[in-house]
Amino acid sequence: MGIFGLFGGKKNEVDEEALKVQEFENKREKEIADARKAHEQLEWPTIPRLNPVNIKDAEVSQMDETVSPERKSEVGQLIYEPEISIDALVDLSGQELLFLLTAMEVFNKTAPLPEFEKNHRKVYNEVLGRIRDAKDLFVLYDMSTGYPYIDHGFANVYFEEELAQKAKALFEGQYRKLVVRKVKVENDEAPTGVRRGFFDYLFYIGIENLIVDNGAYRARFKRNEIVVSPMDWNGEKKDASPVNPELNFAMIDFLEELRWPVSYEKRAEVLKAKEMRMLSLIRNANFIVPMQHEGPVEVLEDGRMRMGKDTKLKFLVMKTKDDKQFLPIYTDAIEFSKKLNGSEWNAAVFKYQDILKFVQDKEGIRINPNGQSIVMPKDRMMAIEIAGQQAQIMRAKAGVKKEAPKSTASMSEEAAVQAALNQAMAKMNEKRETEDFKEPENQ
Repeated sequence: MGIFGLFGGKKNEVDEEALKVQEFENKREKEIADARKAHEQLEWPTIPRLNPVNIKDAEVSQMDETVSPERKSEVGQLIYEPEISIDALVDLSGQELLFLLTAMEVFNKTAPLPEFEKNHRKVYNEVLGRIRDAKDLFVLYDMSTGYPYIDHGFANVYFEEELAQKAKALFEGQYRKLVVRKVKVENDEAPTGVRRGFFDYLFYIGIENLIVDNGAYRARFKRNEIVVSPMDWNGEKKDASPVNPELNFAMIDFLEELRWPVSYEKRAEVLKAKEMRMLSLIRNANFIVPMQHEGPVEVLEDGRMRMGKDTKLKFLVMKTKDDKQFLPIYTDAIEFSKKLNGSEWNAAVFKYQDILKFVQDKEGIRINPNGQSIVMPKDRMMAIEIAGQQAQIMRAKAGVKKEAPKSTASMSEEAAVQAALNQAMAKMNEKRETEDFKEPENQ
């Protein structure tokens, strides 16, 4: 090959590469132009509704706009960028960033935006980064429970206190009694070994779904997108004490619904479903129980105790003004530490069926006395256990045909399971009053 042929070949390769780049740029410009044309009739998004709740004879309130029309036009143009740069995002306010995320989602539904997935992830990651790196956040707490307010399964956090206060006012229009609390994302004052931040705490109470800036431009996210579960922390020794996130969530959700002073269609069914979920989780949980013992015991890895035949147990009791005794039990170390950590009482882990034996000479149990304070009389405890055992028997029988299509026989077995549960619950509810779930007054 001659020298001119060699250089000619290199030049052709460069020309071909340049042609490909130009074709790609032309294609991308056309996609952007097509998207802009498809979006011509669209207006920039406005603040969405707080939630789907409708209150009879009440006006639906909305928060005032948080992003001006001028800023919407400026920020909104970023949705057509082939690649949104981080530099373009860092100077945006929290509401401008969430507006951009909302605009991308709304416009992309009408006609695809170029590089939507990549750019959407970049904006969303910036939102997550700001939540993760925040020193403080503002959280809506429900005054009826003392825990973060759960709205349709989501907790509500805010970048700014002013926005949180405005959202609180909107929820008050739905007869919610809330308070805004400033929380530290990381608890730097605690020792490193036991340091828990706000999102770690949410794990223990079962809140995995959150909304940032609900009531204004907002975004939903998962707790584990901010921090991993405390149960997955790397360490030489893991805490073997029980945790009951699902149960804690179910108790909070039930009490919140029970104490909401409204009436709506099928509310009784919703409340019953939440109660049944809570009771089922109680029956299958392990609890921390304050106790003292005389005689030999073997402490297992999970905190449960294996007693010798001569071991004697003494349990802490809480008395009401009418001298009724209840056994306090705790879902986790956080609830236990609210009052009893460091006291003369030891703690052991027992399953529900064991605790049922311990209350034979008492009125019942109080779950997390300084938290949800769920009170369960012992006759109700027994009814739950009987119903659970019957359900297990029926499910075991039905499990033989688990992989087969449902026949009339298997359907009748499922109906029998439900009938057993309904019968037990009906018996429990004969004397049930709302006050059963309120904390008894101590002496």
